[in-house]
Amino acid sequence: MSSLKRRLSLGLTFTLSLLLLLQWALISLVIERVTETQLLERLESETEGLLASIEVGPDNTFELNALRLSSLYQRPFSGHYFVVCTELYCKQSRSLWDESLPIDRLNSGQTRQSTVAGPHDERLFTLSRGFYKQDHTITILVAQNISALDDDIFQFQMLYSLACAIGLVLILMVQWLIVGKALQPLSRIQQQLSRLRRGETQKIDAEGPEEIQPMIEELNRLLNATARKTQRSRVALGNLAHALKTRLTLLNQTAEHSALKQFPDIQASLNRVSHDMGQSIERELKRARLLGSPLPGQKVDLEQEIAELSRTLQLLYRDKSPIIDWDIAPDVWFAGDREDLLEMLGNLLDNACKWCRKRVYIKVFEQQKHCCFVVEDDGKGCAEDKLSHLTQRGFRADESVPGSGLGLAIVYDIVDSYSGEMLFGQSTMGGLKVEVKLPQTL
Repeated sequence: MSSLKRRLSLGLTFTLSLLLLLQWALISLVIERVTETQLLERLESETEGLLASIEVGPDNTFELNALRLSSLYQRPFSGHYFVVCTELYCKQSRSLWDESLPIDRLNSGQTRQSTVAGPHDERLFTLSRGFYKQDHTITILVAQNISALDDDIFQFQMLYSLACAIGLVLILMVQWLIVGKALQPLSRIQQQLSRLRRGETQKIDAEGPEEIQPMIEELNRLLNATARKTQRSRVALGNLAHALKTRLTLLNQTAEHSALKQFPDIQASLNRVSHDMGQSIERELKRARLLGSPLPGQKVDLEQEIAELSRTLQLLYRDKSPIIDWDIAPDVWFAGDREDLLEMLGNLLDNACKWCRKRVYIKVFEQQKHCCFVVEDDGKGCAEDKLSHLTQRGFRADESVPGSGLGLAIVYDIVDSYSGEMLFGQSTMGGLKVEVKLPQTL
């Protein structure tokens, strides 16, 4: 979808352009009409003056009283012309010199106006009227050069168009600033959502205009409802796991009953099933205890968490006293739940400490928008043909070492829930190398 700001600007540009175009056309039409009306009034006045100056002689000829004629008609090519015709004779103004204008004889009361080409290709506006005077029908044509007037109108149209264009640009600039300021709350909301994703806040604190504020409130209500549902699910899961564990204890006691000792196969089968169920329940109890915040993301202090895990594992494997080294790249961060991270790293480091001889190494770095964890140990490693089976539940590469075979399977489940990737290989230290890649955006 295109930018809202761009769509508003395009809509306003189209609307204002159409409005200014209509305004330009209307103003041009009004100017032409007003100019034409003024020309007609002036030419009608000139026509009446010419009619008053006509003197018809007894021989049906006529003369024009020069005292009543404007000097404009005496100067050659002055731009003001007339032609007067009776049934037999025509006279024209001296300003036409040796040029002539077409004239149609009109009956008394008839009027005609037109635009014709005059001397030197002038554009003339003409008014022709028919009169009846002294028993003669007289047609008077008066013309005025309007070329200069057309140039003035065209110049006004160009200046008005330029002013409209400048005004349109200024209005769009102001509108762009206004819309940008109006959309600033959306940018703040986006920043709040980014902080929410990283776990730096628990709700959207930004305020927006009245059209957007309801959406913000609904999002906050949704976050609260999700948190409550997650909390209820965690409690229910814990209660169920504890109830099952209690029943499993009774099952173990029943399996050890003296009446079943004469059925060793059944007793062994019950013990085996009870043991497997116990491991599954322990795992789910652990996940229920470690289920973290329902927020979309949490920014975790990796160095502090890894240091605390290392101290705990060194106490747990006190007889081996493993040396755990770590290398954490600056500014690298994990986008996810802190408890998921602790469970993942705890199982990886626990597995490494269990199989190492003396040293364990963990490296954390960023690669192509992924947070990468690499855990290595100096143990005897794992055969190539068994690497692909390490994530299978209950699989143990070496049966001589106690364990449930669920640690790496749990890690795999966590990595898969984050759409990450888990790889196994041989470490340069001699033991197993586990690499986990988790996306930094959820």
